[in-house]
Amino acid sequence: MTAHPIHIQVAGILALKEGPEEARELLAHASPEAQKTLAAVLEHFDSETAEQQLKALCAQESFSGIAEIHPAWLVEALKKESPRVIGVILRHLPSKHVRYLLEHLPKRTVMQLPKLIEAFYVPQEILDLVRRRFERHFVSMPISHQLERFSFEHLFCLKTEELEALFHDLGLSELALSLVDASRKIWKIILNRFAIGDAKEILTRIRQYAPEEKWILKDARYSILELKGKEMGANSFLTELGVIALAKAFAKEDQGVYEALRQKLSPENAWLLKRYLDEQVARSGGPREARRKERVLNQVRFLSQKGRIEPIWAESLKNDKNEEAA
Repeated sequence: MTAHPIHIQVAGILALKEGPEEARELLAHASPEAQKTLAAVLEHFDSETAEQQLKALCAQESFSGIAEIHPAWLVEALKKESPRVIGVILRHLPSKHVRYLLEHLPKRTVMQLPKLIEAFYVPQEILDLVRRRFERHFVSMPISHQLERFSFEHLFCLKTEELEALFHDLGLSELALSLVDASRKIWKIILNRFAIGDAKEILTRIRQYAPEEKWILKDARYSILELKGKEMGANSFLTELGVIALAKAFAKEDQGVYEALRQKLSPENAWLLKRYLDEQVARSGGPREARRKERVLNQVRFLSQKGRIEPIWAESLKNDKNEEAA
């Protein structure tokens, strides 16, 4: 059930406390996506244990901030904890995190972990203490889906897989910008190296970006030259190019954005971003960084509208765009 939105699960369980028939009445008033979650609640939960189920969901929600951190960073912090504390934390993380952590923690530690039932029945005050103490290993990342305006400093709100999609998409755009003034022969040679879907998207963006300012077209060509020249596949190429494009949106006052964002990234991507940030001239934000930031947010909006990033961010960005237009 961890894959379903918690607030919908809570609504379903509260309805179950009134009885199965009352819970089923909710289905008629829910969206198609919410109906799937409510149906899963009715299938897996029952009214007799609703109170315990609510407590479990509350505990899961309290650990949601930790669950947003890339598991590779969690491994290092967990190595400093006792097996009992590790067991409690694992019990309240998503299954994909748990699998990763069990595979990468020392085998001796994994063998000493408490049984699942022991980790489940932990008083709430102990859970809160464990969570607060463990969170001190990381930069605070307040997570809110109630943002009235999504801005560059809120990139850390995106999930790890959403950030990876953003890097890929920024790479497509950066490559397209670099090819605007190239010949059709060059386009064909380069596009033949990519999957059909990516090649078509790059070509569409080349035509779309033709009116862009000359400085950003030139800057995109420099981005290609900044790649370290190692052999890499098409996806790795686009990801690294996207990391460069994101780094060019940073100014020296954005260091806090990187510190929060780093925790969401795989160590490899975090290292790439830091390397390219270090190579940028330390400067206060100017019109070019602002334009780069705008391009990043445009791609977040685009991916959100396409369903590759949570749709709620598209609404926040749309409101921001409407205010700017006014």
